[in-house]
Amino acid sequence: MQHPGVSIVADDTRSWGLETPGPGLLLHVPAKGRWAQRPAVCLEAAPDYRIRLRCMAQPLLWTRIDAYWDRAVFLRGTWPFPWLLPRLSAPEVRAVEAPSGSEAWWEDWSWRLARALVECPLPVLHAGHWCLRPVRAIPAEKAERHPISPMEWGFGQPPMPPHSLDAVERYLPAWKEDWWENAPGQRPGAVLGLRAPSHPEDGRVKSWRKRARDGTLPPVLLLYVDILAKWLVLDGHDRLCAALLEGVEPPLLGLWPFIDPKRPWNSVREEGALFSADFQLRTGATPETVDRVNRMLVLNFTPDPRGTVSRAWPLPGGREAWREEVTARRHKSGGFPLDDLEWAWLT
Repeated sequence: MQHPGVSIVADDTRSWGLETPGPGLLLHVPAKGRWAQRPAVCLEAAPDYRIRLRCMAQPLLWTRIDAYWDRAVFLRGTWPFPWLLPRLSAPEVRAVEAPSGSEAWWEDWSWRLARALVECPLPVLHAGHWCLRPVRAIPAEKAERHPISPMEWGFGQPPMPPHSLDAVERYLPAWKEDWWENAPGQRPGAVLGLRAPSHPEDGRVKSWRKRARDGTLPPVLLLYVDILAKWLVLDGHDRLCAALLEGVEPPLLGLWPFIDPKRPWNSVREEGALFSADFQLRTGATPETVDRVNRMLVLNFTPDPRGTVSRAWPLPGGREAWREEVTARRHKSGGFPLDDLEWAWLT
């Protein structure tokens, strides 16, 4: 299908390494018109792994990752209303008549949200290739550990499965993560809300709770950011909270940019992957090790692997602008759970 210059087709990817409960779509966005510009929602980078997520002129999140890839500090912005798709109305939800969770149901919602992404006045899409596909959360204990370095992780790998959905209920203004300790809730694939959760008695939450109980809850839209190894809740904060309050598994639609490089056959790469697999499995493998080895083998033996790489633009003003923003954020509100050394490192 052609829609405002964006080609939307069925996802023909053989394996993303994810549990995908339904069919997905590929969005091919041209490098012209509005798509050639920096989108309203984007990542911006300053030296030494300083990453800022913003919507228009409003910072949503500042993150700095250690050069040794063993810790990160996160600081939230103050804007209470991040990027939004138009709110779903009751007639729009009722218009999806297929049984919840069926292939037809997923296909209908995927197309609806794909069109909404293309038509949204505040775009999150930019030129390139995108995948929009149903994903299923896994227990945090089954998530992979963080890499020792970004070189070990590599670029262009499939996204990690989402986990730790309940983290959206623990909304912190700032926090640190020690990736060396490998805490389950901080492993790659953790879900991060972009705004504070609504009160359980909020009218929309109560309405979505009813739909969660009867199995007609629309999917929550997540965006995968590979440099952070996190899924960001783009749309559906209230739907996610409603599902958690009802104790049901929320339907999730994952969105990620991807590259499609051509890779010729290489005996050295494949022999190295087999050697690494044998080494890791030799001493008695845990289920987590087997999963990791399987992902590695699929990645190394797939001829033309598709993988996700998040794009970032230069942060205007660079490190000095970063320092001014973070310092101003600290002084504007007190009570941050960071000590002076962590603040000094973040800035």
